[in-house]
Amino acid sequence: MNESPMGLEWHDEKDGLLGSIKCLQNNLEQQCNLRGENEKLKNVILELRKQNEDHVAESRACVQRLQCEMRALQEQHQREMEDCAADTKRKLESKDVEMKAALDREERAIEAMRQKMKDQEKEKQSEVIKLQMEFSAKLARAQSMSVKSQLQPQASGIIPQHIFKRKLQFLQEQKKKEIEALHQRVKELEQQSLCTSSEPRLKRRKI
Repeated sequence: MNESPMGLEWHDEKDGLLGSIKCLQNNLEQQCNLRGENEKLKNVILELRKQNEDHVAESRACVQRLQCEMRALQEQHQREMEDCAADTKRKLESKDVEMKAALDREERAIEAMRQKMKDQEKEKQSEVIKLQMEFSAKLARAQSMSVKSQLQPQASGIIPQHIFKRKLQFLQEQKKKEIEALHQRVKELEQQSLCTSSEPRLKRRKI
């Protein structure tokens, strides 16, 4: 049985509509799929953005913490340097005071020693002068006794010649010994005086 032309047209139209519907369904499915993928991508992007923001915030917090720690360390280092400088200054001032006191004591000791040396030198000079005077007096007395001994036999003629010679020899030897002893004593005192006067100069050189 042959279909009528209207039936054929309707059949063709139906097939066309069905094709259009399928095409629309495919498009809708694709759009739905794309929309789902877009949502997933949006969620991924949002998550990544959130993670990035969290990371940035954490980095900022870490930087701020490190800056605070650095400032604290700098302040502590500055305080330590100031304390060290103040302590060094106190020690230097204390050492300076000690050195000045020691120098003052040393100068007073040197001055006292110089005065003592001067006094000793004066005493030695006085003793030398005294011994020189004693030596001169004894020498004059010995010479006077020698002259008297020489003149006495001529005046009396009683003392034998050999007794006079022995006595004169004894007096001369005694006088000679006394003179030598006095000379030796004078030399010793002069040497002591020279040593005494040279000691301050040697000590000043050592100082």
